[in-house]
Amino acid sequence: MVKINLLPIKSELRQKALIEHVALLSLCIVLIFILSWFVQTSINHKKEMLQQEIANTKIEIQRLTVEAGKIDKFKQQKQELERKLNIIKELNAKKSGPVEVLDQLSLLIPEKAWITSLNNTGNSLILNGIAVDNPTIAAFMKSLQASSYFQGVELELTQQEGMNHKFTIKCQIKLPS
Repeated sequence: MVKINLLPIKSELRQKALIEHVALLSLCIVLIFILSWFVQTSINHKKEMLQQEIANTKIEIQRLTVEAGKIDKFKQQKQELERKLNIIKELNAKKSGPVEVLDQLSLLIPEKAWITSLNNTGNSLILNGIAVDNPTIAAFMKSLQASSYFQGVELELTQQEGMNHKFTIKCQIKLPS
């Protein structure tokens, strides 16, 4: 036989279970809102920190760009000064060079020879002169070749004029370091 219980116990249990489920659902929803608020706050904080870091990095880049420009300017000034110093060194070498060459030439010319003209073009030197005889011209050429101031000594012309011999010698000037 079947027994029927007419007491509303099951419906009360169902209502109680429904209330518990609603409370649990409400609690879960509240927890989800709290968790999402916490995550959103954390993300916003990180976002602000990254934006501040980006702004600081941009300021640093601008500062370093200005310094790099100054460094490039100093490098250009340094190169310009080095170029000017090199020009001054060259001018000083060229200033004393001809004096040294003429001094060396005066020491090398034999007693029986005379220089009548001297033509200097760049490093090329053409000597025109008169000597008593050919051995004097040969001795002069040998002394020019032995000198550290002259190289590539060549006899261009020798010609007798009366008692003397006219000569033309071509050579290159080489200033010793």
